[in-house]
Amino acid sequence: MIDPDISTEAARALLTVPIDPTDRLTLDRRRFLQMLGYGVGAGAMLGGLGEVLSPGALPGGLRDAWAGSPVAPTDGILVLIGQFGGSDGLNTVVPYTNGDYYAQHGALAIPPSHVLPLSGQVGLHPNLPFLKSLYDSGDVAVVQGVGYPNPDLSHFSSMANWMYGKATGSPNTGWIGRWLDGMGGTDLFKAASVGQGLPLHLVGDVARGIAIPQWGDRFAGGSDEHDRWMYDALRGFSATPAGRGPWHDTIATTMKNVIDVGQQIGPVFARDLPDGELTRQLTVVARLINADLGLRVIDTGFGGFDTHADQPAGLGGLLTDFDQALKSFFQTLDDRFRSRVTIMTYSEFGRTSWSNDSSGTDHGTVNNHFVIGKGVRGGLYGAQPSLAGLSRWDRMAHHVDFRSMYASVLDGWMGGGSSTVLGANYPNLGLFETSPGLDVATGGVPPTALGDFVGVTPYRLYDSRVAGGRTIELGPGAIAEVQVTGQGGVPASGITAVAVNVTAVDATQDTSFTVWGTGETRPDVANVVIPPNRAVPNLVIVKVGKGGRINVMNDLGAANCVVDVIGYFRTTTANRLQAVTPSRVLDTRDGSGGRRGPLGPGGSYDVMVRGRAGVPVNANSVVVNVTAVQPTSSSYLTVWPSREARPYASSLNFLQGVTIPNLVIAKIGANGRIAVFNKFGYVHVVMDVVGYFSPTSPGRYVPVAGTRVLDTRSDSKVAPASMVSISVLGIGGVPTSGVSAVALNVGAYQPTSDTFLTAWPNGLTRPLASNLNPARGQDVSNLVIVKVGAQGVVNLYNHTGSVHLAVDLVGYFTG
Repeated sequence: MIDPDISTEAARALLTVPIDPTDRLTLDRRRFLQMLGYGVGAGAMLGGLGEVLSPGALPGGLRDAWAGSPVAPTDGILVLIGQFGGSDGLNTVVPYTNGDYYAQHGALAIPPSHVLPLSGQVGLHPNLPFLKSLYDSGDVAVVQGVGYPNPDLSHFSSMANWMYGKATGSPNTGWIGRWLDGMGGTDLFKAASVGQGLPLHLVGDVARGIAIPQWGDRFAGGSDEHDRWMYDALRGFSATPAGRGPWHDTIATTMKNVIDVGQQIGPVFARDLPDGELTRQLTVVARLINADLGLRVIDTGFGGFDTHADQPAGLGGLLTDFDQALKSFFQTLDDRFRSRVTIMTYSEFGRTSWSNDSSGTDHGTVNNHFVIGKGVRGGLYGAQPSLAGLSRWDRMAHHVDFRSMYASVLDGWMGGGSSTVLGANYPNLGLFETSPGLDVATGGVPPTALGDFVGVTPYRLYDSRVAGGRTIELGPGAIAEVQVTGQGGVPASGITAVAVNVTAVDATQDTSFTVWGTGETRPDVANVVIPPNRAVPNLVIVKVGKGGRINVMNDLGAANCVVDVIGYFRTTTANRLQAVTPSRVLDTRDGSGGRRGPLGPGGSYDVMVRGRAGVPVNANSVVVNVTAVQPTSSSYLTVWPSREARPYASSLNFLQGVTIPNLVIAKIGANGRIAVFNKFGYVHVVMDVVGYFSPTSPGRYVPVAGTRVLDTRSDSKVAPASMVSISVLGIGGVPTSGVSAVALNVGAYQPTSDTFLTAWPNGLTRPLASNLNPARGQDVSNLVIVKVGAQGVVNLYNHTGSVHLAVDLVGYFTG
């Protein structure tokens, strides 16, 4: 008989399937793959299978178990977070206007002034600010008063009841396991627990999930040259039949597939994991979802909620961990899965309404739980349990059976079947307002085609800081998915590429953004090089991908992302580029362009561009490099067609005292001018024209996969007052002839002094213009559109100090 006072840890151990080396369904992934990779597979390739094992030793379904297919676009994904030990629901969702709560919880009660209000009666613990922000966005359902009839106060029995999920019978299977049984198939990658064992609720009669260690493993996940040699050699065994019979060939094929899966999961653990048990687990969970291996349910959890003593510090720290873990999860999760993921919390029971003599609470019956996600109908469900008349050892009555919460998630998010899984019908709480994946990109990737340019008034497509974006930063490796077609004047079809201004805001460390078409292979290109704690913009011309979308990936740390569209390229006749030798049309420092003196707060100025710097009267748009110089305040500039309403978009963001440029494609107003606006403080503005778009110009744009054409970081820096020459024809998909200009992403790294860089066509005199203005010690980048010079070469000049340069060729214009 099990001790009713069994600890939380012991109860979890008893309700977890131990890792058994002979049972592949209970293997964690490391041992499963190592058994195949170093045992069965290796022996089978060295000799006949009969020499190493009998046919009965090969587990059924092994050949197909590796083949995790991607999650369907409208399939829901469920993430479970266990709060083991029995969390104090009253101090998590606080009834801050209830006098009985303050009388019974005593010194443990959260003061009303500290509560994060959800309504006029309840609010969240003050250590849950991120969860509160999700609630305010409508993404959190708070299910109050959750429990079950005839509750048991034992950790083991209560945990078993929650994991089992049925009201009758013995807990020999779990509710998720039975859901897996109903799914059919033997795919291991449908459900997983991040940990060293498999909890009961992931065990079915036939199907089971797998356990994935939160630290990952190494087999088949290595990426260095020697690892690749080994994996290629092992793959070679399955390339053709070996003449040793079907079993031998099956094992060889299985080995190849195991390596493929290992390399699929390898990136999940390639980046460093953050500190904190739950934060680490949920970061792994988000990466597993991003890897799209077919996982529908992922289980996590953490303990410490059995707060019989010293609860204020203990529970406060646990809730801080929970809040930070949620933030890390959503920072890491790619946008393409945000509409497909729901999180649900669970705990074996709640705590007593009365505090004890050790500054703690004892085992209770009722709790409050959270269901979190973009598809959730946010709000309060159930009701706070009544505390009226409760004595020291009385327990609160529940309002919502926990199986009703399960049923609501199964039927509302996971495809139905709750009555079969749970053995009865339970009320659906109506927790969801949308089905999974309604905004998932569909359709194929448009083919690369020649593109004529159409300028639009700048329009904000995406801002991770506000509703409509992520409402949270991009974490390391996280991908924002941005809809561009059908938005801001961009047609819904017939588009080959778009010109967007991509701005990174408040990066936590040195990082970079990569931008590419959704559904295409991510290029090895840094489109925006980002120092910490700065707003850094860059113009990006990018091919449109699947569903008319583009991706933006952050490399390291966390950073907010803002995307403004300023034009698009289409196959039908419009405007084409004519590159020109850079020419200055505005410099407020010396009066060039008609204005002397900085732009003040809220100030604007119209710059004549038609008929100047080689721009003809029929030009539709102009390509200008805009530089903010000596700003007295952090601010932004907006460039737009003169005499049109100023849009809510930024062309250039800068910090106080930091000189920074950005390439801008601006539609020209009817009066032949473009306008520039400054938001805060005072700033000098410099504009250099580098090209224009008109119906009679020759250059149609062709986007190409990014190709690095220069990187001095493996050699010496570019010296002061020195230039480098770069061949751009016949490289990376660019033809050897018929090219008028190229689009280059230029990155400056480790500058030893404040300097500027100038790009211009080979064979011509270097112009008085700048494309990049690096500050000492700051890595920066900028898109450069430059006319191709003699011998198919463009030049790049560094003015002061020494600097490393990295240049990526991202597109070209026909001649």
